[in-house]
Amino acid sequence: MIRSLCRLVRLGPFARRAVALAAGLATIAAAYGCQPLECTEIGCDDSFSIITTTADRSWAAGEYALELSVDGEEVSCSYTWTNTPLAGGGGMFVQCSPTVIVSIETFRRCTETSDGDSVSQSCTPLPGQFAQGIKVQGTPARVDVVVRRDGELLGKRSFIPEYQTSYPNGEACGPECRGDAQDWELP
Repeated sequence: MIRSLCRLVRLGPFARRAVALAAGLATIAAAYGCQPLECTEIGCDDSFSIITTTADRSWAAGEYALELSVDGEEVSCSYTWTNTPLAGGGGMFVQCSPTVIVSIETFRRCTETSDGDSVSQSCTPLPGQFAQGIKVQGTPARVDVVVRRDGELLGKRSFIPEYQTSYPNGEACGPECRGDAQDWELP
């Protein structure tokens, strides 16, 4: 191909090298461009999360009541926390509505080990350290939250999410998901 180009147009030695280089790069680019797009099937969902902690990361035992207003829609739920994690250090989950889930999770200390091309992670629960998570499905513009323990007001706050877009499989593959997580420290 390069010889036929050089015969059609009278080129000097440097121009021939340039044409050969350009033809080689075009061939590589064409071959690379013909690779099929490989996408994984990792899913995601739009959501807003509030991670609620205390200064010392404890979460006192008691009867908890949450009142939420999600874009004006009222949601309430309650749960009893005994300050005792489940076997293996896991927490508890409460389905407040079809779109709101509350969880109590233990904080964990994780260590990562690398061995050549592989990486492994090991996590250990930290005794007595917990966080309450509130997850709202979708992309609400405003979420107001009131938290009570044993009838006493622990905190009241309004949240305006600032969503970030993510593509767990790459932008070309989809899906596109929007999410935000904000921290809230209670007394």
